[in-house]
Amino acid sequence: MLQVRYTNDMIDKYYNLIADTKMQKYKNITFEEYYNSYVKHKLKGYELRDILCGDFEVLEDIVSQLGTKYQKNNLIKEFFNYDKQKGKLSKLQPKISNFFEEYVEVHTCYYCNIDFINKFKTSKNNTKNNFTLDHFFDKAKYPYLALSLYNLVPSCYVCNSKVKHKDSIGDISPTSKNFDFDTKVKFKTFITDKNLQIKNTNDFDILLKEDFTTDYEQYINTLELDGRYQYHKYKVLELIEKRKAYPDSRIKELAMVAKKTEEEVKQDIFGEYLSNDLHKRPLSKLIKDITQELGL
Repeated sequence: MLQVRYTNDMIDKYYNLIADTKMQKYKNITFEEYYNSYVKHKLKGYELRDILCGDFEVLEDIVSQLGTKYQKNNLIKEFFNYDKQKGKLSKLQPKISNFFEEYVEVHTCYYCNIDFINKFKTSKNNTKNNFTLDHFFDKAKYPYLALSLYNLVPSCYVCNSKVKHKDSIGDISPTSKNFDFDTKVKFKTFITDKNLQIKNTNDFDILLKEDFTTDYEQYINTLELDGRYQYHKYKVLELIEKRKAYPDSRIKELAMVAKKTEEEVKQDIFGEYLSNDLHKRPLSKLIKDITQELGL
């Protein structure tokens, strides 16, 4: 539910990474020359750079034109190979992972914002990471997009392997410039207690609700977001209890005593989740939406 962003410099670096790694000779010509000579005409003349680094909207156009008819085309599968090569791990997998570690902000899952997927240093001073790279367009169905930058979404293991699998989550990817999940979809609380009281997590539900459109309905359902967030109702309960203890009058009073702004006092009490760096903290969207619902 977070947007992945790339600069032009990052896009150039990614293209060069793929091209340089794939520099092994095909009949004494380079990777790009081989593509232009033997592959390009099969893919309706799309340039190699469009396929590797075209933005999400370009990839959508390519998919609409080419479809899934290349699933069993060995030439295309091998040329855009991401997984294995002759029984051995491809050199590309770790290099692509390293690219994301170095150039892309990877803190929490871009699909769910539930788990940290950050990089870390081991005791041997090696860099490791917690993320997987999900292919938005399944690489088995669309082998020509297996290495496409905008087809790769840094995600947690649960999103990638336990709930999404190879299923579609709709037409909008976190790599799309039109991805506006945070704006269109909000967490909302629904009281279930018959006395309309909230004393524990059994007294309410939290659900993701989209106003006026259903653009993200499949996204929410496929990733099982409503069910997965039920576990985190304790965090919402904490916010509700804090809000009861700190109404606006109390916040104003504390601001005057501490000689701070009311916004600074709110951040002291409710945490930094009221800021805009949602991608850096798990559950940040949940907390942001609920604090807004509570009038903060």
